[in-house]
Amino acid sequence: MKRLLILSLILVIFIGRTSGMDNKLPILRGVNLGNALEAPFEGQWGVVIKDEYFSLIKNAGFDHVRIPIRWNAYAEYKPPYRISPFIFERVDHVISEALKNNLYIIINIHHYEELMQEPEKHKERFLKLWEQISEHYKDYPESLYFELLNEPCMNLKSNLWNEYLVEAIRIIRKTNPTRKIVVGPTDWNSLFKLNELKIPQDDKNIIVTFHYYNPFNFTHQGAEWVNPSPPVGVKWQGTEQEKRAVERELDMVVEWAKRNGNPPLHMGEFGAYSKADMESRIRWTSFVARSAEKRGIAWTYWEFCSSFGIYDALNKKWRIELLKALIPETKIKE
Repeated sequence: MKRLLILSLILVIFIGRTSGMDNKLPILRGVNLGNALEAPFEGQWGVVIKDEYFSLIKNAGFDHVRIPIRWNAYAEYKPPYRISPFIFERVDHVISEALKNNLYIIINIHHYEELMQEPEKHKERFLKLWEQISEHYKDYPESLYFELLNEPCMNLKSNLWNEYLVEAIRIIRKTNPTRKIVVGPTDWNSLFKLNELKIPQDDKNIIVTFHYYNPFNFTHQGAEWVNPSPPVGVKWQGTEQEKRAVERELDMVVEWAKRNGNPPLHMGEFGAYSKADMESRIRWTSFVARSAEKRGIAWTYWEFCSSFGIYDALNKKWRIELLKALIPETKIKE
C-alpha cells in the first residue's frame, strides 16, 4: 500500500511537470531575423538576410524563424494601397529558404509607426495590407504563420486594437481559413496589457504573443534608441529574487491564458542588448528560455546577428555560450 502511494505521488508530480511542456504548437524555439526587412530598406541597419543563415539556424537546433517586415514602407499611401512586387519577391525568397530547411516561419507587419501615431487614419491601409498579404500567401504551407502587428503602442490603444484585429482576422480567414495567426496586446506587446486583449473565442488557430525584456534597465542598458537610455553596468546575477520576478510575470501570462480559452502562447521577443556583460546575458537568457519552456510557452529570441545577436556575421561564427543558453543540447561547437 505504501509503495502504491509513493508511485501515485511520483506519477502526479511527473504529470504536473510534463503537462506544462505541451504548448499545443509544433514550434518551441526560434530566432528573429531582425534589423533587416523591418529597416527602412534591407541593409540600412547593417543586416541583409543571407540564404546560408537558415541552415545555420536549423542545424543549431531552432525550429522556426520570425521575420519582421516593414510592409508599409513598400505600399502606396492612397487606395488601393498596392504593395510593391519587389518586397513580395524578396519575402517569397526568404520564406522559400526557410522552408527548404524545414523551418516554420512567422511573418509580421513591423514598424508601422504611422498606424501607431494616427490609427484611425491608417486603419483602412492596414487592413488592405493584410488583404494583399493573405491573398498572396494563401497557397503556402501551414508552416507559414501570420502575425498581425508588432508591438501596437502609442495612440493605438486596446479599444481600437481589439476592433482592428478582429477585422484583420476576418479578412485573412477569407483566403486562409486555418492558418495560424499571431496576435499580441498593446503597449509594445506588454504582458501587463493582456487583460485588455480580446481575441475571437471561436477561432482555434489564434496564437497569443507577448514580448519580454524585464528588467528593462538590464536588457536595454546603453540602448541608443531609448530616451533616456538606462545606464550601462547593470548585472543580472540570477538571485532568487531576480528569478522569482521572472517566474511571477510568466505565471501571469499562463493564468491569463487559462481564463481566456487557453490559446497557445508565444514569447515573440526576448533578449539582452550587447552592452550588458556577457555572463549576465547568458544567465538571464538561459533562465528566461527555460522558464518559458516549463510553462509551455514557445519563444523566439531577439535576435540573430545584430546588437542582441547570437551569431557574429562579420566573423561567421556563433557566440557559442549565448547559443547554448538558448539551445543547451546544440551540437554546434566553437
